[in-house]
Amino acid sequence: MTNPEAGGWIGRWSPGIGDPSVAGWATVVLYVAAAWTCMVVALRLRPEVKAGKVSQRERLAWLSISVFLWLLAVNKQLDFQTAFTEVGRMLARRQGWYHTRAHVQKVFIGSLCGAGLACVLALMVVLRKLGFAVKTAALGMCFIGLFVLARASSFHHVDQFLGRRLVHLRMNWILEMGGILVVLGAARMRRMRPTGLASRGRVCSGLCKQNGMEMREP
Repeated sequence: MTNPEAGGWIGRWSPGIGDPSVAGWATVVLYVAAAWTCMVVALRLRPEVKAGKVSQRERLAWLSISVFLWLLAVNKQLDFQTAFTEVGRMLARRQGWYHTRAHVQKVFIGSLCGAGLACVLALMVVLRKLGFAVKTAALGMCFIGLFVLARASSFHHVDQFLGRRLVHLRMNWILEMGGILVVLGAARMRRMRPTGLASRGRVCSGLCKQNGMEMREP
C-alpha cells in the first residue's frame, strides 16, 4: 500500500509527532490523565467486586475505557487515522473513483451518525443497571470515537468546521478535549463516591442509629 511518489510509509503518512503544538501535547496529557484515572477506578473496584458490592460489568467497563484512552493517547501524535485516510485515497486512485470520492465520504459520514446512534442505544442497554458515572464516561468515549473517525473521513466540510475558531480555540480542540474532560470528570466522580452497596450500608447504619436501633450482622 505504500506510495513512493508521496514519500511516506503509507501515502503521505509516516510515524512521527503529528501535532507538536501546545494544544496537541495538552490533549495527550488529558488522554493520559483520563486513562490513568479510569484505571485507578477499575483497580479500586476489584475488592468491591469480590465482596459482591459492585458489579463485575462496571469494573470491566472502566478497564475497557482506560485501555481505549491509552491507545488514543498514543494515536494522538502518531495520527493513525491519517494513515487510514491515505489508504482510502490510494485505493480510490487505483480503482478509478477518486473523482467521485465525495459521495463515498458522505456515505461514510452518514454511516458514522448511524453507528453513533446505535452505540448510544447499545450502551443504554448494556449499562442500564450501572451508575451515572460509568454511563457518562461511556457516552464521552462514544463522542471521542466519532470525532476521531470523522477526522479520518477527510471530508472537506468536516475539515472546514473543525478548523474554525471559537474564542481563539479551534473547534477540533474544543470537541476532542471536551469529550476527554467528560470521561475524566466522570471517573473522578466515581473515585470520590462510595461503592453502591457500601454506601447504602452506611445510610442504613445512620438511620438505625438515629432511631435507636442496633444493626446486627445476619
